[in-house]
Amino acid sequence: MRGNGEFFMKETVSVKNLGQMLVIICMLSGLFACVTSESDTQEMVVPVTSPVVDAVVTPAPVAPSSAAPAVVVLEEVLQLEVIAEPIDTESNIALDTTLAGMTAVTALCEKLGAKLGSVSTQDCLHQQLIHSSVSYTGNSLAYREFPALTDYAPLGRVLVIGGIHGDEFSSVSIVFKWMGALQEHHTGLFHWRFVPVANPDGLLQNVSQRQNSRGVDLNRNFPTANWGADAHRYWVERTGRNPRRDPGEKPGSELEIQWLLEQISSFRPDVIISMHAPYDLVDYDGPPSAPSNFGSLHLRRLGVFPGSLGNYAGLDMKIPVVTVELESAGIMPSPAEINNMWVDLVQWLKGQLG
Repeated sequence: MRGNGEFFMKETVSVKNLGQMLVIICMLSGLFACVTSESDTQEMVVPVTSPVVDAVVTPAPVAPSSAAPAVVVLEEVLQLEVIAEPIDTESNIALDTTLAGMTAVTALCEKLGAKLGSVSTQDCLHQQLIHSSVSYTGNSLAYREFPALTDYAPLGRVLVIGGIHGDEFSSVSIVFKWMGALQEHHTGLFHWRFVPVANPDGLLQNVSQRQNSRGVDLNRNFPTANWGADAHRYWVERTGRNPRRDPGEKPGSELEIQWLLEQISSFRPDVIISMHAPYDLVDYDGPPSAPSNFGSLHLRRLGVFPGSLGNYAGLDMKIPVVTVELESAGIMPSPAEINNMWVDLVQWLKGQLG
């Protein structure tokens, strides 16, 4: 089920406009808590008896319930990270507190809340994403940072990227789940930067697509050393000019890729985690050692493609890149699996960077 919630949004436009004004006023005054009335529940990952489908959901009245609260499992996620650790204060976060920046983030969150079944508008707003640039259609390119906390150096810098392919819904939603956990438990073991939606135009179309709004596969547009010789030849000979694999006219031609290159350059990550679906595996490019598994996802090499992030950052720049391919693009992993993946990720990072 993939729609865009147009009917519901039209029926509630006046309320949403008023809500957006209140969000902006609150954020400017430093009282962001006024838009987080769901804070008792929005960070939770609760056991489910049926798959959580990442598609548009039509809001429906919620009947009052006297049942006991569902068991929360995400508090267990960061047990490995909550141990006493060296921490770092170095951070160069340039917060966009302008009215335009906050408006752009609010608009992005409203669209994500209407599009995804497991990320609400409030979930997104609660993260206080930092507006950094805009896509071709004007959607915010935003990130969230969990910086160093004290005078001690963290083990390293970790960049997590979700949604580089717009039709891989779960790759966006799981990033929001992990950001929610860190918002409660960040202790500075690592310096994190999250890009939850690298391709908002592809995701937020009426029918979501892998490519960006110009029809370019962003994960074939990175300026790899072999791009000029191999990218178009591979596209023509190996994919038969499949439009879903179009590498673009030239390396780094797309706004979203230019922005991601800037993120890599300014943040200087020691490791990049790139979230995808639905191949049900872990892939790895770069030095020095690959993880054997994250949760139930096991290491299985997919190969190296011209213009891919793994090729650019992992092989050309020697930054380890872990590509996490979730089992389904439209169904979230179970709460237990989300936990297990995170614990394995943190454990691997400690071994890799420690």
